Amino acid sequence: MNARGSDVGGRGSEMGKDRDAAGSAPTPDSRQTTPAEPDWPILYATVLAELVILIVAFYAFTKAFA
Repeated sequence: MNARGSDVGGRGSEMGKDRDAAGSAPTPDSRQTTPAEPDWPILYATVLAELVILIVAFYAFTKAFA
């Protein structure tokens, strides 16, 4: 048993030995790429256009069915 009193969750004394033996330094092949930055002006324009479309649609429904 470890200092916490339990080996629940796969963090027992045997689990970490294999990973540490292989080495933990990242290699150029093991690095993950970050997602591309969004184009903020286009994103803002899209959200604004969607809001305008929704406002017009709700206004039209209100006038048609009220």
